[in-house]
Amino acid sequence: MTEKLVAELGTRVFSFCITEKKLNEVAIEMYNTPYVLVKKGDHWQNHNSNKMEMSPELIQAVLDKVKPE
Repeated sequence: MTEKLVAELGTRVFSFCITEKKLNEVAIEMYNTPYVLVKKGDHWQNHNSNKMEMSPELIQAVLDKVKPE
């Protein structure tokens, strides 16, 4: 699955592609960097294997566009 989307955070715009979407896990690629976001309890966070960490605010902006299943 490759779906191009844009997340907005304040005045900044972040382009990304969804690479995989599951019930409690979303994988994206943002500016040639892969990110896996996982749901822990009631909130989403970076997977511990991510090379870079995404801020909680950006995670929420991405998830607002992704709409996990």
